[in-house]
Amino acid sequence: MKKKLSVVVTALAIVAVLLVGLCACGSAWGKIKSAYENEGYHEIELTEALKKAFGVKDEDVKEADATVHFLTTAQLSEDPTISELAGLVTAKYAIVWEYTNVDELQKHYKEDLSESDKEKFDELWEKYQQSDVVNENCVLIFGDQKIFKGTK
Repeated sequence: MKKKLSVVVTALAIVAVLLVGLCACGSAWGKIKSAYENEGYHEIELTEALKKAFGVKDEDVKEADATVHFLTTAQLSEDPTISELAGLVTAKYAIVWEYTNVDELQKHYKEDLSESDKEKFDELWEKYQQSDVVNENCVLIFGDQKIFKGTK
């Protein structure tokens, strides 16, 4: 009886460790979003006008197979007033590209490298991961690097 109980407890412990490990392999986006929200940002839909204003091209997003998150401190209602529109000038913005996982991010950036740079990719990748604009599977395209860096 004790032997069966120890087998069940061991199996449950292994399952728990695997679940924790799988959850840890998730995206950095949650902690990045929380950090920006703590600074007064909120995520809004990336409209065609915003895409144009910030140079985000649909074909680039599709090719990268990434999700683009647009955060701002601006507060706009459905029918914005003049003062709300004026607030756009002083608002802060951030654009974060979230890849499915780190491997997809690596693949996307490795494709654009020359053959000589592909040979040095591991060294380049290490520097890239240590930069202030990369956090696991997320890349800061535009915005406050201090907030983004604080999520590492």
